[in-house]
Amino acid sequence: MTIPLDRRAALKARHRQAILDAAHALITEGVRFSVDQLADRADISRRTVFNHFVSVDDVVTTVCSEELGPIICGFRDTVTAGGRASIFDDIVEALRSTDVPSIIGFIWHALGGFTPDDPRPNQIFLATFSRTSDEMARELAVRYPDVDPLDAAVVVSSLMNGIVVVAKHWIAATEAATDDASRDLWNRLLERMIHNVRTGY
Repeated sequence: MTIPLDRRAALKARHRQAILDAAHALITEGVRFSVDQLADRADISRRTVFNHFVSVDDVVTTVCSEELGPIICGFRDTVTAGGRASIFDDIVEALRSTDVPSIIGFIWHALGGFTPDDPRPNQIFLATFSRTSDEMARELAVRYPDVDPLDAAVVVSSLMNGIVVVAKHWIAATEAATDDASRDLWNRLLERMIHNVRTGY
C-alpha cells in the first residue's frame, strides 16, 4: 500500500518534530545523548533520525537555532521597511528587545557548559548563529527588496558575529547566569558592540 503524498509529508514533519522535541527535552535534562537515546525518546527508529539529520550535532544545532528564533521574530516585529540605514537599527532593536541572555544560557547548557578550547561545542555554537544569520539575511531580502543583498548580508553578519563575541565574553564572566548583575553586564557588552559596529574602527 502506498501512502499518499500529503500523508507522507505530514508523517515526515511529525517525525522531524518528534526528534526535535525529544532532543530539547534531553538537553533540558542535561543529558548528552546518543542517536539511540534520541530515537528511543522520540519513539522512532535510529534510521528515521538519519532521514532528517546528518548527525546528533546537526540535531543539537537545529534545536539551538530554534532557540534563537525570537531574534528573527523580534526583527519581523520591529522592521520599518525603510532604506539601507534602517536595516542596522531594525536588527539592533530586535537584539535589544529579545531576551538573548536566556537564549545564550540555554545554548551554553545544551552544549555542556563548554570552554573556548572545546572544539565540538564551539563549532555547534558558531553553526547555530550562522544559521540564524542566514535566515535573517533572507528576511532582509524580502523586507528590503531595494537594498543590495551584499550590503544587507554584511550588516547581519557584522551584528550576529558581534553577538557571538559578546556571548563568549559574557559566558566567561558569568557562566551564563541570568541574574540582574549578569544581565547588566550583557547589556553593557551589547551596547559596546553595537557602538563599535555602527561607528567602525
